[in-house]
Amino acid sequence: MFANNGRSSSSASVLPAPVIAGREYVAMSSRGLGWTGLKFERCESRHGLRELPEGSRYHLVFVGLSTGQVSYEAADGRAEREVTPGCVLVVPARTPLRAKWSARVGYSLMLLEPDVLDRVAHEVFGLSADGYRLQQSERRNDSTIANIAGVLAREALSRDRAGGLYSESLANILAVHLLRNYAMGISGDALEPSALAEKQGSPMSAATASHPRAVAQALQFIQQNYAHELTLSNIAAAVSLSPFHLTRLFKRTLGISLYQHVLQVRVNSARSLLAAGTNGRSLAEIAAAVGFADQSHLTRHFKRITGVTPRQFRMTSASAKAA
Repeated sequence: MFANNGRSSSSASVLPAPVIAGREYVAMSSRGLGWTGLKFERCESRHGLRELPEGSRYHLVFVGLSTGQVSYEAADGRAEREVTPGCVLVVPARTPLRAKWSARVGYSLMLLEPDVLDRVAHEVFGLSADGYRLQQSERRNDSTIANIAGVLAREALSRDRAGGLYSESLANILAVHLLRNYAMGISGDALEPSALAEKQGSPMSAATASHPRAVAQALQFIQQNYAHELTLSNIAAAVSLSPFHLTRLFKRTLGISLYQHVLQVRVNSARSLLAAGTNGRSLAEIAAAVGFADQSHLTRHFKRITGVTPRQFRMTSASAKAA
């Protein structure tokens, strides 16, 4: 389990291929959804062997979903471990790893780009890429990591391409959590929460002073581009803020996440089209016109926000016009 870093014959993993023995099934994956910064897989694997002689290009975060016995070798030696639901293993990029197990094991896997962690380390802690070190670590449980994995699983299962905006936001949250709880300074000191507050003062001061304007610019950019694929990175670039700072400022100013605002804009636009009659356009065409991947994603978010489906709203609007 711990060294699943590859593509088996029965699945299309997002990872480069290791030395593999045994069978593996990828139950869900973010592959094909265009996610950047953070990717996700949920896997089930029978007895087998995984070897990563040179490690992975990603920081790997495993979350156990079942119980099983695993033996593995890594930079810090050889170990026998019982995988249990909720247990967490963090493996830094480029860390050689070898794992072997003899029972069925289920797990979620998050793959974080090292560039994301380096960027957040600089923006939040004021550290350069060589000023900190992510540790290989095991925890019996970590509710924050488990919650992030659960949200990513729901987004991957929905196959909603708009979830890429959400995954970028979660990548920032995961990066901060890893730095605060699984990383050390180059001298061996833990990165304490107090360091987070101190380092926020300098880079955040200018942004905080002008944040109403930055958020207004972000709102305008979203309004002009909601029908197209939006990413956290291109919205942040449009307002000259980092993705991490934009996410914080947007939530602080408006009380909702940037991702939720984009969904609301798209649903409101669809509602306006439906109320106008849309000249016989299908729901699938309306979904595409307002930026949703397909009709099912429009229906899901439309009902969650308005309480009715697009079809029900269209029928009610038509009845009101006829009355």
